[in-house]
Amino acid sequence: MAGADTSIVASSEDTFSTLAARLLSSSVEPRDAHRIAVDFVASALGTHVTLFYGVSEDGRTLAVSAHHGAPEALLARLASLPLESASLIARVARTRKAAEVDAAAKDAPFDARVAAEIGCGQRALAAPLIAGERLLGLLVCFTPTAESGRDRTLPMLSAFASLIGATLGSARPADENALRRSQERLARAQRIAHIGSWEWEIGTNEVFWSDECFRLFGLPPSAEKKTYEDFLSFVHPDDRAEVDEVVRGALSGDASSYSTDHRILAVGDRERIMHVDCDVIRDDAGRALRMWGTVQDVTEQRRAEKALQKSEALFRQVLETLPVGVWVSDEHGNVILMNPAGQTIWNETRFVGPERFDEFKAWWVETGNEVKADEWALSRAVKKGETALNELIEIQAFDGSRKIVLNSAAPVRDPKGRIIGGFVINQDVTAQRRAEMALQKSEALFRKVLETLPVGVWVSDEHGNLVLINPAGQRIWGGVRFVGPEEFDEYKGWWVDTGKEVKSDEWALSRAVKKGETALNELVEIQTFDGIRKFVLNSAAPVRDPNGRFLGAFAINDDVTEQRRLEAERERLVHALSTERRWLRTVIDRSPIGIVLCKLDKEPEFLMNHKAEELMGEAMPTDVLGLLRQRLHLPDGSPVPDQDLSLNRALRGEVVTGRELLVRTPHEPDVPVLNNASPIRNEEGEIVGAVVTYEDITPLKELERLRQEWTSVVAHDLRQPVTTIMTLAGALARSGADATARSRGERIVGSAARLSRMIGDLLDGSRIETHRLELLRAPTDIPALLGRVIEASDNRERVTISIHGEIPALFVDAQRIEQVAENLLSNAVKYGFPGTPIELLAERRGDEVVVAVRNQGPGIPPEDMRTLFERFQRGRAKGSMIKGLGLGLYIVRGLVEAHGGRVEAHSVPGEITMFSLSLPIDTSVEGIHEDTSKPSASTT
Repeated sequence: MAGADTSIVASSEDTFSTLAARLLSSSVEPRDAHRIAVDFVASALGTHVTLFYGVSEDGRTLAVSAHHGAPEALLARLASLPLESASLIARVARTRKAAEVDAAAKDAPFDARVAAEIGCGQRALAAPLIAGERLLGLLVCFTPTAESGRDRTLPMLSAFASLIGATLGSARPADENALRRSQERLARAQRIAHIGSWEWEIGTNEVFWSDECFRLFGLPPSAEKKTYEDFLSFVHPDDRAEVDEVVRGALSGDASSYSTDHRILAVGDRERIMHVDCDVIRDDAGRALRMWGTVQDVTEQRRAEKALQKSEALFRQVLETLPVGVWVSDEHGNVILMNPAGQTIWNETRFVGPERFDEFKAWWVETGNEVKADEWALSRAVKKGETALNELIEIQAFDGSRKIVLNSAAPVRDPKGRIIGGFVINQDVTAQRRAEMALQKSEALFRKVLETLPVGVWVSDEHGNLVLINPAGQRIWGGVRFVGPEEFDEYKGWWVDTGKEVKSDEWALSRAVKKGETALNELVEIQTFDGIRKFVLNSAAPVRDPNGRFLGAFAINDDVTEQRRLEAERERLVHALSTERRWLRTVIDRSPIGIVLCKLDKEPEFLMNHKAEELMGEAMPTDVLGLLRQRLHLPDGSPVPDQDLSLNRALRGEVVTGRELLVRTPHEPDVPVLNNASPIRNEEGEIVGAVVTYEDITPLKELERLRQEWTSVVAHDLRQPVTTIMTLAGALARSGADATARSRGERIVGSAARLSRMIGDLLDGSRIETHRLELLRAPTDIPALLGRVIEASDNRERVTISIHGEIPALFVDAQRIEQVAENLLSNAVKYGFPGTPIELLAERRGDEVVVAVRNQGPGIPPEDMRTLFERFQRGRAKGSMIKGLGLGLYIVRGLVEAHGGRVEAHSVPGEITMFSLSLPIDTSVEGIHEDTSKPSASTT
């Protein structure tokens, strides 16, 4: 205890003032006074452990008569001490001066070290209680180490000892008699506890024994000192050498203590078991000076421990084998043990307390009400001490199954009647409850099953006489013979593995009856009563009642004649399948189309035919998937992303048709192929593999190239006459001719202009398809470009522009991007509701600039979205046909993708349609031509 002072006493005033009043009362007996004294000191000083040592009537022994907070281990070793021992307690008693020691000191007495080892504190304090010249007892405290220079615990303990000593010393004669009676009771308690103490001065070979030591060895108390050899003489002859070796080892080694049991032959050759605790006191050099210890008769205790261990083992074995569930709880109701049967009943073990009993779901069978947590028999047994017998409940086990259980519980009490726990017994009577109904149906069901079973069933009584054969059994044998074991030779059979005849006592049913054997699937060839040969799997087993008594036996005949025929047929089919697989492999290998097969097993397995190996430029590759990743490219020459490989897509469940790819092999021209892929599924619909085909379309691509070149040449050659027509028709329209001539000239100009745009679209489409589109890139101000597009539009009054945030300059072909914007704006006008607003939006999103055109109109049907950007696809404006080739959006996509961007369309039919194009930002382009930093700025 650190720093016990008057503030501590003051803080404890309410606690120990009452104790002090009782202690000073003239009516208190010495025995009670001792107990009050230790409580008073513990309350006043806040010590961990406080003991009151009384002095025996002969003045030779100090013994604990009261304590506060002392553990059993400490009392067992320090309950009784000789006055002549080298302990701190005995030294204070002899000198009658208060003292304290630190257990960590080299010369610390053994009682201080014992207390420290047990965990009572590193510091030991003792003060004598003196009345006149008479020593009444000692107050002993064990506390943590105090802070140096600040602790006043010892002076205060001395003051309390003086006060208590004066109080006890002023007792009336009647009190003296009470003290004497208390001392006698103390001595008797020591004898009952069978604890004696001794001390051995190593240099003198003399051992001082306490009175109880003499008694333990069957000797009368004597002041005569004993020797070490005297002690050995009481040790059982078979143990003397071992005991002497242990003691000598403790003295010569580094050990400071030892604790063990010895067999002792007390006077009269009474064999007892003594537990000896020893402590060795050493000097600074480590030499043993003295040995001190205690002796306790633990004969009955050891016998009880063995009996307890045996009882516990028997108890657990009984629990494990009991067919009923047993649950055990502590005094608080916490479940601490459940046997296997209990776990089986509930399908789980849960060690919980009463507050969580609601995890166990159950209902009273009689009322159907749920069993609440505090209604469980175990909870009532622990909390109220109730005993419950055979309460019928329906439980829901932790796997969801319902069961009917008889629930019983009772409290467990100690000899004083205090509840120290409880137990509950669960008996699963689900089967019993259902047995009555099941039994009624059992015979009818049994016979019905026998009649419908496809296997033959034969039943015999306990003597082996056949009493029942089902229809299948009669069909298998072509008849029936109700005979006994001695007539089983009427049934003819041969062991298939040896060809030997089955003798009457070798039949499985005969062995089941006579020997209690169980036979499974013994293959025999039988000859039926109508002369037919069949193969039968024969099984048999004895039938016993729940008490193990033999009731009869049954046999099962399974006609496997057809099965053996089918096995032969299966072998034939396997051979045919093998032939068919070779044929299929030949077809695949000779196919003019490259084929790759993938089979999913633990690891994917691949098969390539000769054409696929030829296309990929490698025969019998070890890493097929890696080869495909290396060889396959998109039409623009970029590698196919791994997740976009047609094989991987097929393994994900996709079907790929008509996909154009390039096969690129080293030192060879690229080969265009038409790629198809499909997953392979089993009967359950699970994907078990994939098939991928690659068809060389080089001739088709050459034809397409020629067609595109022809289209380009035709469009180019048409442009010159169209220009001439437009020039002459324009001059006619501007001339002074009559109105009819001018009108016809204007119509010619308009038609020629549309023809010119169509020619331009054909040329752009041809350049896009042949990848000959040239871009004149330059830093371009996108907001300014969009403004020019709006100004050039005939419907600019309907168009608004919204610029969100700062738009950096893009390195693009401004004329081509302007063409894209004009095309999208023209579509919005043509396909939108007349007069409705059209909105152009531009904003930066990460590393892209997004430009969108949004209008209100009938929208795009979902079925048209997939082909929206294909060639020659045209939509319809509401109420009129839209003129054109259907190349506008195809060219838009081609121009945007040529800039490294993408174009998308979103439409809600009848509401909004929006086309958006995303263009990448080139970080090498710096500067913006116009300030567009104001968000959501709108211009018209």
